Amino acid sequence: MNRYPLRLLFAVTLVLTATSARAQAPRSAPVEVSSARPAREMPPTLRYLKANADFLRTRFELFAPSSRVQGSAAQPVDPRFLSYRGLLADIAAAKDSVAASAEARERQALFTSVTDLAQLERELDQMERVLAAQQTRLATLHTDFSGRQRTELTVLLAGGALAGRVDSVVVTLEDGTGVVTGLDDTQRRSIKVGGLLEVYRGLIEPREQVVEVRFIGEGWSAVASGFVRIAPARDRVTFVKLDLSQAAPARGMASVSAGTWHSDAPAPARASADADQARP
Repeated sequence: MNRYPLRLLFAVTLVLTATSARAQAPRSAPVEVSSARPAREMPPTLRYLKANADFLRTRFELFAPSSRVQGSAAQPVDPRFLSYRGLLADIAAAKDSVAASAEARERQALFTSVTDLAQLERELDQMERVLAAQQTRLATLHTDFSGRQRTELTVLLAGGALAGRVDSVVVTLEDGTGVVTGLDDTQRRSIKVGGLLEVYRGLIEPREQVVEVRFIGEGWSAVASGFVRIAPARDRVTFVKLDLSQAAPARGMASVSAGTWHSDAPAPARASADADQARP
């Protein structure tokens, strides 16, 4: 048998095995190789324990049981220490007293508030009674001065003006109440021949006062108002007559003659205080 082919086959197998092993080996990281042993850094805690080993050993020896007995005489306790407990008890009692006083003050304040509310309620009741009495008095006055009011004022216009033409008459009372009464041609002719025209009629207060009168029309619109002082009698009709017979715009309201008188019989009672402004 020839041995050379077997050797050749064996050599080829070794070469292929080595090549495959080199192909499958992993990559390795480089490592430094030194001639001295590398020093390893010690944690800080271990350094502290090593540096203070004697001190720590003496501390641990204090925890070890000892059979040594030491004798000593008892020392008296300072009386101040014994009084501290009493002081603490006094402080607690004082706090309780303060809390009780504060609670008592709060209750007193509450009672005071309740008392004040009761007093306020009584005052409100008194005010309600006063208002009720006032309403009763006002109702009485309203009845006296509206339901049974009889004092009246009637303003009459007579005569024909010498110049100009009176188209309206404005009568204003002291309280600002004003009434405007218009005149047509028929009424102007009537008062010129002796007739009377009522330009105002209404209720009035029974006291001395001033009535303002103004004429509106051709020549009279620019003339200032005139004033008539009257003194109405209670429960009577007061008449004021304005006579235009000698009146002219150039002479002003002073050229108008005025007269006043009271009726002898009491005025009829009115059902309300609203003046009747009906015109003839």
